[in-house]
Amino acid sequence: TAIDAFLRFYRESFTATVLPKMHMLEDHLVPWVKRWKVGCGCMGKQGAESLHAMFNNVERAYNNIVDRVERLRVLLQNHHFKLLPANKSLEPPPLKKRPTKPRD
Repeated sequence: TAIDAFLRFYRESFTATVLPKMHMLEDHLVPWVKRWKVGCGCMGKQGAESLHAMFNNVERAYNNIVDRVERLRVLLQNHHFKLLPANKSLEPPPLKKRPTKPRD
């Protein structure tokens, strides 16, 4: 891989030891990508900040929901569907309301 070629070049060109980030690239990045089918960008600081910004934008859209628990539920559901749109098809249909009994 390109990672192997880079580290081979690094070891041949420099006498310094391999940095921890290079070790992560060499020994952990490729298995991570193969296992999770996604890059590790979301696990770094920039990925987390990006998710935080996106989460805050979505949160503003639901500020009109008074119940805090319901607002958080809708917020997380929306966030989940934005990250994994294919899961939208797995969402159960909304429950139908029971007819109300007429009051005397």
